[in-house]
Amino acid sequence: MFKQIKDLAGGEFYLIASLLIFMIFFIMVGIYLIRMNKSHIAEMSNLPISEPQSNGYEEV
Repeated sequence: MFKQIKDLAGGEFYLIASLLIFMIFFIMVGIYLIRMNKSHIAEMSNLPISEPQSNGYEEV
């Protein structure tokens, strides 16, 4: 496997660039999730099962 990576003939830039983009994206998503407001997470996790609020126009 490493022999194939060494014999890319100029394509290693794309390999390294795609790996860096992949890693940076997932590190940023991880930081975003860690810093996210915990009350917002709890509210969104209960959203599908919470009672719907009627706006007066719908019949229940």
